Amino acid sequence: MTRIVILISFLLLSLKISAQDFETLLENYFGNRTPVAQDYLDLSQIQDVFEYYRTNPININSASKKELRELPFVSDWVIDELKSKSPFSNRFELQNTIDNLSSDEIVIFILKECLTISNLKSKKFNCNYTVRYRNNLEPTKGFEKNKYLGSELNFYQKLRTEYKNYELNAIIDKDDGEVEIADFNSIGLKYEIDNFKFILGDYNLSYGLGNLYDQSFLSLKNSDFINTSSEFGQGATLNRSTIDFNFFRGGFVDKVFYLNSSSNLRFATFYANTNRAATLDTSRDIITSVYKSGYFRTETEIRKKNQLSEILYGLNLEYESEGFSLGILGTQMEYNKFIESNSFSSFYGKRGNLNTIYGRIGSTDEIFKFELCNDVNYNLSIRTNYLLELYENLIFLTDIRFSEPNYRAPYSMNFGEQSFVANEKGILSGISYKFDNINVAFFSDFYNSELKTFTTTKPIRGIEYYLDVILKSGATKYNFRINYERKSDTFKSDSLLTKFTIPNSKISTRFELNSNLGSDYTFRGRSEIAFRINDFEEIQTGSLLMLEIKKKGNKEDLHYGFSFITFNTPNFETVIYTYLYQVPGFAYVYPFYQSGNNFNLFLKYSIIEEIDIWLRANYLFKNGVDKIGTGNEEIDGNERTQLVFQIVYNLR
Repeated sequence: MTRIVILISFLLLSLKISAQDFETLLENYFGNRTPVAQDYLDLSQIQDVFEYYRTNPININSASKKELRELPFVSDWVIDELKSKSPFSNRFELQNTIDNLSSDEIVIFILKECLTISNLKSKKFNCNYTVRYRNNLEPTKGFEKNKYLGSELNFYQKLRTEYKNYELNAIIDKDDGEVEIADFNSIGLKYEIDNFKFILGDYNLSYGLGNLYDQSFLSLKNSDFINTSSEFGQGATLNRSTIDFNFFRGGFVDKVFYLNSSSNLRFATFYANTNRAATLDTSRDIITSVYKSGYFRTETEIRKKNQLSEILYGLNLEYESEGFSLGILGTQMEYNKFIESNSFSSFYGKRGNLNTIYGRIGSTDEIFKFELCNDVNYNLSIRTNYLLELYENLIFLTDIRFSEPNYRAPYSMNFGEQSFVANEKGILSGISYKFDNINVAFFSDFYNSELKTFTTTKPIRGIEYYLDVILKSGATKYNFRINYERKSDTFKSDSLLTKFTIPNSKISTRFELNSNLGSDYTFRGRSEIAFRINDFEEIQTGSLLMLEIKKKGNKEDLHYGFSFITFNTPNFETVIYTYLYQVPGFAYVYPFYQSGNNFNLFLKYSIIEEIDIWLRANYLFKNGVDKIGTGNEEIDGNERTQLVFQIVYNLR
């Protein structure tokens, strides 16, 4: 560890100013979030929209809130801040206002890239075709033992076409081991003008504060908690993702009636008939669990495919003015078979109504948001969010959540300790401060459950403190983060041969810097340490060091980079999750466990302006083990090599 500190100190003295790119910012943003369950992130929902508006920027002086809400990560609070200072007379004034927003770096970057003060004529036609191939060089147990029925081909294709007010999005995806080349497929067509939206095909829903429908998977705690907690769903978007349980297949219509210059009435209706994967008990003809891994490689997995038919009807009415909005959403969900599951992600039964009332009072410097929901069995979930700008760039926020133990909303997302909204009450409070070159974000979160959870023998109780500091000093950017969480957890005693619930503490610290190496290269260094503490064991410590060098590249240049990670996490309680951006639209989520090294190399080359080629190679080496992974994903030996190859065709 001493050598790490010396190395970091040397780099601080020798390196110059931070030069951020979208990929690094995206990786840092997700790296600060609560880990998600899947082993990779499909970033298409974010990347596609960003690339479109970077090519077709929005005029901030004339844009409506509805248009600005399309930008990824940009919440209503940020929009209100910008609109309160418009109209902007020149580009410098707009850039200065954006720079002074109390928001995450990637939000600032997106606003700078996607906003303008000019009336640029948008391009009538855009077409983007992406082909991606992934491969593990070492054979896995699923293939070695003939458990997987399909080939080793891992192949992804996506076509996105925009013409005037129309957009078509189509995806075909096959994971290694699956039988069909189009094992997953999704297609959707959108038509949208200022006051009307129509979607036919696959779409995602997001309403209110996400306690009923939030398919964005973004409302999680991180350093940008001001924006992530304040995100307010605005209806439907085209599905751009390969996550098979995260879209509805049908139609959506949204119509806005303008009552006057500052208020409107929105009416939306939608229908979906979507097949879900599930485990069927044939003897009783009931569903015992809804399957969400998305893999269909073995006989058992393939039997789960399309076992559950889900029908959704919905009606939404929302009034919105400058300082007030109120929405009512009623949906009916019906399955073709009875579900008998205690999972938080599905309800017990066959049909029922899920309803919500949500609203907002205030704007810009003081906003109160709320949502009150009931599930199909009339269990309640309540959430409120209050934001106050104490003075310029000093923001206070408190977020209160409560859901009954048996509340079940299959498409909700929890801004809390658990992934799904259920069996939890808590209060999060924090401040965000930005002054010159200093950004500070701090929050505390107190929470508990009424009943035991799936992983504990008793109800849980917890507290979390989170501090994130960014300092730009002259030519270098420093980032320091500390996260302390003490919560109830399951402990297994070797002497008593039993499990019981105990308080367990985890402290995670991270230090990172970003700089330039001369005029052609950028550098990123990160040191991260995790501690696990309880009264029954010695303190456990895990550590990770990452060093990355990239060559800056223009559109037609060769762009390449290399990263090295060394880690030592003796048990899974000190595991360090790291989000590694791979290629546009795709990132891995690595839980670095045990000890070893990881090497990551990428190349990007634009053959011509319309064609980009990406290549990623990931090499993982672990010390003192004879296998990597578990189950059918297990690899004999202590090495794993993954390749990602992608071609993107852009026709404009």
